[in-house]
Amino acid sequence: MHKEKRALCGICPAGCWVIASLDKNDRLESVRPDAASELGITCKLGENSASIVYSKDRLLYPLQRSGPKGSFDFKRISWDEAYESITQKLNNIKSEFGPEAAAIYTGRGSFELSLCDVYHPKGVAVSSASSVLFPFGSPNTLGVGSLCYVSFAMIAPHATMGGMLINMFSDIENAELIVVWGANPATDSPPLDLGRIEKAVERGAGLVVIDPRRTAMAGLPGAEWVPVRPGTDGALALGLCNVLISEELYDDSFVRDWTRGFDEFDQYVQHFRPEVVEGITGVPAQTVRALARRIAGARGAGDVQRS
Repeated sequence: MHKEKRALCGICPAGCWVIASLDKNDRLESVRPDAASELGITCKLGENSASIVYSKDRLLYPLQRSGPKGSFDFKRISWDEAYESITQKLNNIKSEFGPEAAAIYTGRGSFELSLCDVYHPKGVAVSSASSVLFPFGSPNTLGVGSLCYVSFAMIAPHATMGGMLINMFSDIENAELIVVWGANPATDSPPLDLGRIEKAVERGAGLVVIDPRRTAMAGLPGAEWVPVRPGTDGALALGLCNVLISEELYDDSFVRDWTRGFDEFDQYVQHFRPEVVEGITGVPAQTVRALARRIAGARGAGDVQRS
């Protein structure tokens, strides 16, 4: 006998509302969005959560290497043993070489904030690195963030607008044109922007998708797909700026009152004429020009960027 329960998906930190289908042994069979909730959505991870939860390869307890490196020989140990082993090794390194000899590599994980907040220094962005290594005495952090969140959500917005992405909001609901650049909201966890974009397209908003892949977003009605050679997005952006400046499509008063170094930037982007950008990115010169004009001509353009 099958039964269903309303639940919160725990596969990522979003906590989307779902309907969980259970078998007679109360094992999870499937998950679908809870239509009764405003956050009744699921991402690809959520849709496949049953296979993740019951995967034969899932780690359920600590393992300690028992053979030579590369042999994949491990033995099960307790959580207390794992904790003691890790802290002892870290303290030994600190004692012999100093705290700077240790570094931490982190990924997104589940962003369990209660763990990050335990030793979280005041005024520092939430990070498992800052909550563990900074009190330990090491500044050495690295991870996928250099290509992902740290780049697009921390450094870029802080350098250009003085804040972080978590304090900003794309006005998709009122945008006449939406540019989805290097992102696929259909696979975000949670896919919050997907529904917003779909509704915007339904009311007539234009949609441009810049991505090497033909993603689900590029398949939405009326979407313009701009395939770009991987790793050349910066050149495309500079090419768009070249057109905006050379054709005087920018807001002169905004540049005067809110920017610095515009003249130097103007000189730099002269190296990125659309014909040059075409050779770098694979995007036709006429597409670069048309896209720049389309963005400048829209009465409100919003962008969506994720990794």
